[in-house]
Amino acid sequence: MHKKAFIGFAGAMLAAAACAVEWTNLTPENRIGGRMVSEGYLRGKVVLFDGRDYSKKEHAEDIAALQKIWTGYKSKPFIVLGGHSGAPGEALAKKLDKLGVTYPVYAGASPLVPKYAEGADEPTLVPVSGDCIRVYDASGRRLYSGDSIHKASGIAGSAIFSARRPAGPQVWKALLDYEIEFLPGQAYLRLKDLMDQKEEMAKLQAKYPADMRRYSETYAKLKDSEEVRKLAKLVELSRLVRDRDKSSKSSKRLTKSLLEKEIEKYEPLKKSSNPCIVQEAKNAIADMKFAAASMKK
Repeated sequence: MHKKAFIGFAGAMLAAAACAVEWTNLTPENRIGGRMVSEGYLRGKVVLFDGRDYSKKEHAEDIAALQKIWTGYKSKPFIVLGGHSGAPGEALAKKLDKLGVTYPVYAGASPLVPKYAEGADEPTLVPVSGDCIRVYDASGRRLYSGDSIHKASGIAGSAIFSARRPAGPQVWKALLDYEIEFLPGQAYLRLKDLMDQKEEMAKLQAKYPADMRRYSETYAKLKDSEEVRKLAKLVELSRLVRDRDKSSKSSKRLTKSLLEKEIEKYEPLKKSSNPCIVQEAKNAIADMKFAAASMKK
């Protein structure tokens, strides 16, 4: 495995405009084990990608370390995604099951990265070559590329925290611009939270008048949409379920059957004419179903 330069967390967060990472081979037939995911499901989530030949014995210790990270963060907006670079098969699926792997592993899964062919004016998108660990933040920025699971874990943890409480207005703006484009429910909630903070609003308006004018107009449009407001309630509910304190009284009262009724109530959002609303609703409902699977009736 070739070591690559570590990309500083803060610097990477400010380095580029919001962009969705493109992925390959996240299809049902390529799934080897773990949770079912899709390219759309990864939107708005911190992703720790691990590309390697999962059939090799010498990787068992690293796989166990990745499973531990997934177990620790799986209730957050986060995914460990394994990209198996070797030959798939039932034997590998059984091996991963025996190792206790529950994070998603797909044959040939990989982020697509730009590559210039000789003499070409525009790059083409190609899968990452060779074994590699990468971390992407909630708005699709690459924060790390290398071979250290320990570094990747720390950076992923910081990115998860920053997705909820951005460190500074520039990071906040980068996440919000991404959410406005792809995740209207989350954008509405983030803007609503900001509009309720009068002192913070005044500071931002003084520093970024044009941006804040644009965000205020966007918030007004989102607020006028009954569909977006309903989506925001679904997103809030999925967060509460996903991040719940299982020892609290309210969490103990939450049962699988109650959650299934809530899921049914929001299913119509998956038929929206807005593809971003459809995808975000699918993501939230998938998280709720994942949580429900571990609940009692």
